[in-house]
Amino acid sequence: MIKIGIEVSRRKLLCDLLENPGRYFFILSEGGRAALCIQTCDFQGDDIKTHIINGFALNKDGKLCPIFDDGINDSILNGCKWEKRTPDGRDYPISSKLEDTLCRLPDLMCWIISKVLTGGRNLVIYHPKINA
Repeated sequence: MIKIGIEVSRRKLLCDLLENPGRYFFILSEGGRAALCIQTCDFQGDDIKTHIINGFALNKDGKLCPIFDDGINDSILNGCKWEKRTPDGRDYPISSKLEDTLCRLPDLMCWIISKVLTGGRNLVIYHPKINA
């Protein structure tokens, strides 16, 4: 494994997260459940941790509803259809539908930068080993 580190400003990282969410986000599927995730590592590129990203919005009845479920399902269906998943079948790249959703959520990206990237944590660029 080759480890590289690129220093960028928070503003540039925010722009890249919004313009290229597929570079960082992926779908993790385990035990019949799936979630939108990102990974972080320490300053040396070690100690990789997976973070589940949930998003909710109020529906017309005032109840909280998940906003990523359709995109997660779409990503898994695309992954199964085209066999775009890792050899162990656990993670999938996000679909273009989910990318479009994430591109419209700058507050979520700001939250990730300010709350997930703390204590020297860095984002890991997602690169699936695809079976296609």
